[in-house]
Amino acid sequence: MSYPQGGYQQGGYPGYQPGPPAYSATPYYGVAQQQSTTTVVVCQPTASHTTTVYRSSGDHFLTLSIVMTFICVFCGGLLPAVLTVAAIFVALSAKDDDLRGDEECARRKGRIALVLNILSVVLTIVFYVIVVSIISIAVTQNKN
Repeated sequence: MSYPQGGYQQGGYPGYQPGPPAYSATPYYGVAQQQSTTTVVVCQPTASHTTTVYRSSGDHFLTLSIVMTFICVFCGGLLPAVLTVAAIFVALSAKDDDLRGDEECARRKGRIALVLNILSVVLTIVFYVIVVSIISIAVTQNKN
């Protein structure tokens, strides 16, 4: 490869603009020259990422399920008690899913536990309505 007279090739890439011409004057050594150096640091802004972590503080209706189980066992029928025990297991499973980070599944199982508890309340009310109706019918028939 042969180089031009200056010893190196100028303007080798697109967009290259040569600097100012070199001075060929001999410096005057009678006065001390001051040299200043300026360093410019250019920093690009870094990309920032925001991560939202969902952590539920709820118990996914576990407390409601336990309370409803005691109420149904002592005051209600067998079927509402079975539903509330099932609600306890579903609520515990929802809690496990929440700890593993599966929020969608935890919410879904929490809603299932709530529905089971509501069904147990409705069945307990129906049970008491039937019992009261039977007792009132028996009392009115005994009077006749």
